[in-house]
Amino acid sequence: MTDYFKEAEAIENELISNRRRIHENAELGFDLPKTIETVKQALRSYGYEPQELGGGITCTCGRRGKTLLLRADMDALPQNEESGLPFACRDGACHSCGHDAHTAMLLGAAKLLREHESELGGTVKFMFQPAEELLKGSQSMIDAGILRDPDVDAAMGLHMNFGPCGPHDLRVGTMGYGEKEMMASADEFRITVKGKPSHGSTPEGGVNAVSIAAAIITAAQQMMTLEFSCDDPTVLAFCKLNAGTAANIIPEDAEIMGNIRAFSRGNREHVKKRLGEITESVARTWRGTAELEFTVGTDPNVNDEEMAAEMSLYAEDVMERVVAIKPVRGSEDFANLGKHVPSFFAVICAGGPEQGYEHAMHDPQMTWDEKALKYGTAAFCRCAEGWLANHQE
Repeated sequence: MTDYFKEAEAIENELISNRRRIHENAELGFDLPKTIETVKQALRSYGYEPQELGGGITCTCGRRGKTLLLRADMDALPQNEESGLPFACRDGACHSCGHDAHTAMLLGAAKLLREHESELGGTVKFMFQPAEELLKGSQSMIDAGILRDPDVDAAMGLHMNFGPCGPHDLRVGTMGYGEKEMMASADEFRITVKGKPSHGSTPEGGVNAVSIAAAIITAAQQMMTLEFSCDDPTVLAFCKLNAGTAANIIPEDAEIMGNIRAFSRGNREHVKKRLGEITESVARTWRGTAELEFTVGTDPNVNDEEMAAEMSLYAEDVMERVVAIKPVRGSEDFANLGKHVPSFFAVICAGGPEQGYEHAMHDPQMTWDEKALKYGTAAFCRCAEGWLANHQE
């Protein structure tokens, strides 16, 4: 068995350099020309022939057999960075979610696995993904064929964890994983209500879109209380309501926006279905119409139980601590891969408040400990080596 932690430690300076270059040139969504060029240059220097696909990049190493996909996301958030780091981005984008680290760790894994290509028991496919923050990037690459040619049998992803982000151990060297549920789904929706305008003194002559919107919200919140167990957390949040132009005019239009979070695919689909039924029926009851539109969404991130148990054992060979954690309400569009193949998703800890890292993910002031990079790289490599060896055809 290769000592991947020792090898990752030997290239730590390269990992940090790649991370800082990506961080300083943070980019958004699908518009990632500098990041993509950085990734392609590195992969070519390792002996790969990277291909652009669905807005991202892919390449493979290994030999015939089962295929394990390793994935990292590359995009940043639309924020002005306030970290004070000498390599901070100054172009209105900020890697405050750690995607720069994910990309650097996967580049490190690509380098080390290429050096041990002949020893692998199958194929490793690398997926460098755009637009995770839009919850659209993984689906774009799936639609473009990332799971085919060669066909992917399983997938693995890692996410940085730092700052005040959960009750578990955040010291460098720690991996946290969900034995089953890992992260919640995320669906954003818009409800457009149509009524009929009238003067405020003659409400009977109009159809009040504000009243319909309020009734939809009330009925939907009641549905959440009556149809879901408190032991199976599911959230329906109404976060924005626009309607009306004056205090004495019955409004014709109203717009509601909100989001749904669930830890199971069944609950996610149930809320979406019932919200649509309630929207339509309540509007009809009060003589109006309403249309529900889901603008973006991703499944809950659910680890395959057998794969999680297996991968956590491999990770123990290169991590100082591997701990099972409770699922978190944040979301990750890696979950879309789990609809197609068994998947494993885990967090690599990079310091919490006790270690002086007090700003959470998505905070433009955030910083974290770069020593975590070698652990993530080693975890990618060891898990790939172990899984392919145990699943040879």
